[in-house]
This record gives sequence, structure tokens and C-alpha cells, in this order.
Amino acid sequence: MKGIKVFLMCTLFLLTLAGCGGTSNGTTESTGNTSKENSSTTSNQNESTTTKEPEEKKFDLQGATIKIGQWWDGADPRTVPEEERSIGVEESIKKLEEVEKKYNAKIEYVTFADYGKYVENFTTTSLAGEPFADIVVLELFWSFPQLAKKGFIAPLDDYLDLSDQKYNAWMKSGGSFNGKQYGFYDGVPSPYGFFYNKTMVEEMGLEDPFELQQKGEWTWEKFRELAKKATKDTNGDGKIDVYGIAGAYGKVNYMGEQFIYSNKGAVDRDENGEMKFAMDSKNSIEALQFLSDLYNVDKSILQPVPDDAAKEFVAGKGLMYGGFNWEMSGLMEKMPGKTLSYVFFPKAPQADDYMSYTPFGNMYMISKYSKNAEAAAHILDEISLFQRGEEIALQSLEEKMPTKEIFETRKLMREKIDYSGGYYALPDSGKLFESVINAIIQDKASPATAVEKVKPQFEASLNKLLQDSK
Repeated sequence: MKGIKVFLMCTLFLLTLAGCGGTSNGTTESTGNTSKENSSTTSNQNESTTTKEPEEKKFDLQGATIKIGQWWDGADPRTVPEEERSIGVEESIKKLEEVEKKYNAKIEYVTFADYGKYVENFTTTSLAGEPFADIVVLELFWSFPQLAKKGFIAPLDDYLDLSDQKYNAWMKSGGSFNGKQYGFYDGVPSPYGFFYNKTMVEEMGLEDPFELQQKGEWTWEKFRELAKKATKDTNGDGKIDVYGIAGAYGKVNYMGEQFIYSNKGAVDRDENGEMKFAMDSKNSIEALQFLSDLYNVDKSILQPVPDDAAKEFVAGKGLMYGGFNWEMSGLMEKMPGKTLSYVFFPKAPQADDYMSYTPFGNMYMISKYSKNAEAAAHILDEISLFQRGEEIALQSLEEKMPTKEIFETRKLMREKIDYSGGYYALPDSGKLFESVINAIIQDKASPATAVEKVKPQFEASLNKLLQDSK
């Protein structure tokens, strides 16, 4: 998990200071809770509607400090040197100043840098009556179910009108639990998709994945066909030296996870969203079988699976590589003269649209033990930029993405991203999942057999988590 922790810190840091601008959760725009009450009267078939703004709730914190906690330094946009401030940072600073004056409060960013003991610090200080922060960044797999069920974090529904369209789909899907909204985030995490060597596609005379995606034809069938055609012996020595798929970030584990969730399967959720072992569901097994066919039947995934698939992709040993979008600049730097592109994972048989899934996601939560929990929720809401932050993020993406194709994919991914990391809350869940993948691609076990082997341990761990969360 060490690599994951570093990745998470980098991802949220970049989202905070760059794409969306830079306060809590990136940057956002809001004037607080603006729910409306509508009343209408009808007379002689003429309808008139009167809209009334409810009175805004007033808070005077009398100089109190509202703390925003995270595990990295530099979260406060006011610490960015003036000459380095982006538009988003400037607007975030303005918001902070306005909110501090409005609430008669100070807003302070505090850091607890020990990621491994971060939750322990939060819960211990909370139980002592002084949570280290009123607003705290938490991993979703820390929060659900444990912190939510044990009452350490407060449902935002208690304080804010979440029917407002300014709250994005990612926040609502990733940050909700048991019908309540806990997580607050106005940006999106880095999506996971397939990079591909467009130069190689053209040289091989293959169909372009982006063009297929635009037509809605980027499916498992087309993906498999493309991967098989790209797997070949290019120097005539009788050995395969170029594969359709070089591998993926996180070896084949993340690839398997993407195939499962994009096929409307899951690891730890049933079809109703309840926590339950689900890797043996029909959709999940279908996805694992597809992965098995790619590796064992078509042999279109680089074999043996490399420890660093990105390195093999850069070396030209694979047409495609599964990875996070944040890897784009690094890959481009190492592949001069080559044109890269980026697409969703192919549309699965059980899916009706393209989606990107991430096992990572951290959001801002309100400490239920905070003495100013309600005010903190409104402050978080009002220092955010929402639509303005989205505009800044898209402008930044358009400027930074090397091609129009990549920008169009990334823009769409911002609207079509969901969470797949709930099972990370289980001890050793990553190792158990990896053992399933290894059994399939190394031991040639059937998906059903590989899954059945880990099911008892997985279920025992899940049951313990649920019991401990009561």
C-alpha cells in the first residue's frame, strides 16, 4: 500500500492546488445553502409562481478557528507565492477571506503527516472532545462503514440542501453511505483508462480506439480483436515481441478491477448496494473470464506480467497500457516522436455506457465531535468554487492535454467516474484480490475456482468489519 499512499497524497494535492484551484477540495463557488420554496396559485387558468428565498442562517463564531485537516503540507492556497498563484488559487483566497469575515472566524489548515496513524489520531482526538480538525480529509474506505456507523463523521444532509445541482455526481456517488451524504468534493479524482500508442495503431493499420469510442463501438469484442491483431512477432525470430496490452498500473490487478466494475460487477457489494462478497456474481465472473481469455487464450497481454508495465509500454512492447491519467506527462516525456491517446475501458456486455472507476477517493468530511459542526459544513460549502472550479479545471485540461482527442475523453471522464475501492476497508483485501488474479493468469485456474478459494477468508473479514462497525 505504500505506493498507493504516495499516489493518493499526490493526487489530492494536485487537485487542491492545480486543476480546480485550491482550497478545500479544489475550489468551488457557492453562497451557502440556497434552497428555495416555491408556491403557485392558479386563477382563471392563469398560473403565477412566486419564489421566496428562505432566510440565510447566520453564524457568529466570535473569532473561533475552524480547522481543515489533511496529511500533506501546502493545502492552504494562501501559502502559495504570489507569482505562482493560478486563477483558481486567487479566487480561493478571496473566498477564504470573505468567509472568515462573514463568520467572524479564522480558517486554519492543519497537517497530521503520519498517514498510517491518521485515522487513529482523528478518532482519539475526537473521543477526547477536541478533534484535530473540524473538517477532515478522509479516505472513503476509512469512512465507510466504520467512521460513519460509529458516529465520527456527520451527514451533510443535516446541514446543507444537497438537492442543489452544483454538487457533482462523483461527490454524491463516492461520498454517500446508507442513504446519507458524508463526503464533500467538488472535483473528481484522476480517472483510470487505456493509454494507447496512436503512432503504432496507424503503422499497423488498425482501427483507432478513440474513433470507435466516439461511435459507441469501443466494446469488449473490438478491444479483444484489436489486442489480438497487435500481438505479433515483428522481427521474424518466431517469438512474440509486441503485445496488444503491455499491462497496467498496479500490474493486472487494477485492470481486473476495472473489467469487473465496468461490467456492473463488484467485489464487496450486491446488486442492491449492500456490503456482501460479490466476486462470485455472474457479472464479476464474466469479467474475470474475459481477463483470463486475454491472457491465457489470446496471449495478448505481455507475458509474464511485468512489474513495471509502463516501462514496457514506453519501450514499444505493447499497443495499450491501463493507467491513471496523471501518468500522461511522464509517458509523453519518455516517448518522443510518438503520439499517445487515451480512452475509457471498453464498454462491457452488461454496461450501457462508458465509465471509469477508481479504487481511490478521499473527500472532506465534517467531524461530528466538532463544537461548530454545522458552521463548518456551511464554511466548507462557501469556500468552494463548484461550477467556477469546473470551468477552471476544464480550461487547464484543454491547455495541458496534448491532443483534442485526449481532452475530449478526459472531459467526458469527469462526468462518468465512480468508486470501486470500498473493499480496501477489509484487512488484506488487496492481497486476496491479487491472489485471485494470480491464480487465473499464473496457475490457469478458472475464475470460479480462484474466487471460491478466497471466499471464506473474504467473507470472514467482511463480517468482522461489519460487526466492529456497529
